[in-house]
Amino acid sequence: MAEPFDQGEFKRAAFLPEITLELYHQLPEDVCMQVEVVDGWMVRCESPTYSHQTIAHNFVSLLRDPVKNADRKERTCHRVVADLDMLIAEAPKFHFRRPDVLVYRCVEYDRGTWARKPYASDCVLVIEIVSADSVTTDTRDKRAEYAAAGVPNYWIVRMVNNDGPAISVEQFRLTLDGGYISECLNVRRRDFYAIDAFEPFRLRITWEQLDDGL
Repeated sequence: MAEPFDQGEFKRAAFLPEITLELYHQLPEDVCMQVEVVDGWMVRCESPTYSHQTIAHNFVSLLRDPVKNADRKERTCHRVVADLDMLIAEAPKFHFRRPDVLVYRCVEYDRGTWARKPYASDCVLVIEIVSADSVTTDTRDKRAEYAAAGVPNYWIVRMVNNDGPAISVEQFRLTLDGGYISECLNVRRRDFYAIDAFEPFRLRITWEQLDDGL
């Protein structure tokens, strides 16, 4: 026999305070790792699947050498990371996301409470891998948020049945009017490369490289 549904947690959630940057840093670390904050409200993030994590880690590994090569040539400095908080706004409403993969300009000093983590304005590339529970968030919500925040390049990766090998990669570039335009859509079995890009870095990645470890 099913137990009676307890609505207490939902009622308490309705009276949670708006989350500010200061309040966020007072939360337990395990809670912080399970949420993003959108316009002052916590949004729970499901743990990624093995396929999702593997593809993200492969992107990080495959991006590092091209980024280092570009940095040596241009005398610049960038970091390539996975699952790192990216500040979109501190005020009037605290707002941050935790992209699956991001490439950002090096932050050489602490910037207040956000320390050396990147602002959206530091990021040159953000990649989101779409899971079953993030289709609308990754393809609509974050696309609008990242464009409004000025992230110049946003790539969306789709997986087979939202939990398998990567099946497509769509590359969006920020235009002068502040919106994204789709520059390229690479599809498995049609295109040899999953990524064949010149911006923001010269990069070629095959589907087999993204599959490594699956």
